[in-house]
Amino acid sequence: MRRDIPGRGGQQRGFALVAAIFIVTVLAILGIMMVTIGGMQRATTSAAVQGARAYHAARTGLEWGAYRAVVDASCVASTSISLASIPGLDGFSVTVQCASSQHREGGNTYNIYVVTSIAQSGTFGQADFTSRRMQISVTNAPPPP
Repeated sequence: MRRDIPGRGGQQRGFALVAAIFIVTVLAILGIMMVTIGGMQRATTSAAVQGARAYHAARTGLEWGAYRAVVDASCVASTSISLASIPGLDGFSVTVQCASSQHREGGNTYNIYVVTSIAQSGTFGQADFTSRRMQISVTNAPPPP
C-alpha cells in the first residue's frame, strides 16, 4: 500500500534531484570558465612582458648603432650584438643594420645614417616567439642655430 503525504502531489517526487544536478552542472561550467580565463590572463601578461623586453632590446640596438654611426663614423651594413651581459635582455638576439648617405649643404658634407634594430627571442611560429623592429635616422650635421 502506498501513502501520499497530505498536501503534496505524487508527481513532484525527485524534483530536488533534478535541481541539484542543474546547479552542480552550472557551478562546474563556471569553474571551468574561471580556470580558462585565468590561464589566458597569465599568457597575456607573459606576452606583454616579453614584448616590453623585446622593445628594450631593440632600443638598445638602436642606441648602439647610432653611437657607432655618429661618434665612430662607422656604419656597418649588418651586425649582431650580444645582450647576454644585460640583465633582463639575455635570450634576445639583436641585429643592427645601418645605411648611410652623404649630403652637401652650404659647402659642408654631412652624413645621414638610417639605423634599424631587430630584436628576437624564441623560434618563429612558436608560442614564445617575440620580435620588435625599430628604425631611426641620425646625422652628424650640427644642430640648427
